[in-house]
Amino acid sequence: MAYETTDQLIAEVADHSNKKKDTVFYQLLDSYNSLLEKISDENMKKLRSGVAFSKAKGTTLDLIGQDYKAYRISDDDETFRFIIFLHILISRAQGTIPSMVKILGTALNAKPEQFKVYKTGLRHVGIEIPWDNVQTLQMQKFIIKNIQNLLAMGYWIDEIVFVTTTKLPLLRWHGYADQTSQNRAIAR
Repeated sequence: MAYETTDQLIAEVADHSNKKKDTVFYQLLDSYNSLLEKISDENMKKLRSGVAFSKAKGTTLDLIGQDYKAYRISDDDETFRFIIFLHILISRAQGTIPSMVKILGTALNAKPEQFKVYKTGLRHVGIEIPWDNVQTLQMQKFIIKNIQNLLAMGYWIDEIVFVTTTKLPLLRWHGYADQTSQNRAIAR
């Protein structure tokens, strides 16, 4: 619905004009306003579906990105959607290690158990991130560049390790030492 109704538009007209509904002037404004209402209703439907973050693309995604101060690093909408999503999550960061793991897990669609945070020194940590959930090289670069923003000041991330898992057949190995103390492994 438009911001102003026909009655509101008529009320804005000078007092000397006839404001009754059966006048030509009222009907003219009503036909004009009904088209504006229709355009407004159609645009709201488009806006609601376009602003749906998961469906937005192109310029609409750029406008959403501007709201969160996120900027494109490539033409790929999926990567940009990830960056915007991470900006939204970063804005909610508490600065703690559990908060960082939760945010990364949500952003990468991974379980918190898939991340490993370990101490490398006093107020210094390292983190292992599942590579299988990082979809593009741009996402990896963005994570590396911005992961420090998830922690409070005074904590430092010294290492970021992307870990991948591959299912391999289990082989059984036996080893023995010969006279020259060289280790040899034999597959059986």
